[in-house]
Amino acid sequence: MKKFLAIAGSPRRGGNSEILLDEAIRAARDAGLEVDKLVVAELDISPCNSCGGCWETGECVIEDEMQGVYKKLLEADYVVVASPLYFLGISAQLKALIDRCQALWARRFILKKPLRDGHRQPRGLFISTAALGKAEDIVFAGSGQTVRALFSTIEIEYAGGLFFKGLEVRDAVKSHPEFLEETYRATRELIAGK
Repeated sequence: MKKFLAIAGSPRRGGNSEILLDEAIRAARDAGLEVDKLVVAELDISPCNSCGGCWETGECVIEDEMQGVYKKLLEADYVVVASPLYFLGISAQLKALIDRCQALWARRFILKKPLRDGHRQPRGLFISTAALGKAEDIVFAGSGQTVRALFSTIEIEYAGGLFFKGLEVRDAVKSHPEFLEETYRATRELIAGK
């Protein structure tokens, strides 16, 4: 059974980005995938301390829950990351997780070791929300580039981003069924390889 990894990057449970992520999860379950959801704010993940230890072994020297995240990232066939926009970037919690993927970068580019067995090419999608209603889509550029860099580093094909504006208050996305429908449809297309 193929594996679908959903990463909730918001520090707040049940917010707009997580509601959209749950819609992606629904699409994955409807497609018969094995689903695993990580709520980053509930994990004990320290920030990267730039010690360089991973350059020697390809493994992070910090022992925390990130060790399990590496395994899930590398075993997934599909990865969907969701985060609200904070000061034009992803949440601090999600950024810590991404920065800790420096160990995978070192494994791949310094030590020249494969990240996965076989030739499997996972696919990924990024979902982000913003309170701004009339802003240009450019406000998502920084967060989108960060997630693209993560996917590129760990050899996940970036299948696209879903960027939703005008979600100022909690549960605002529930007043936009078209956002939920777009997320479901994009997730099914991700799984279908479109």
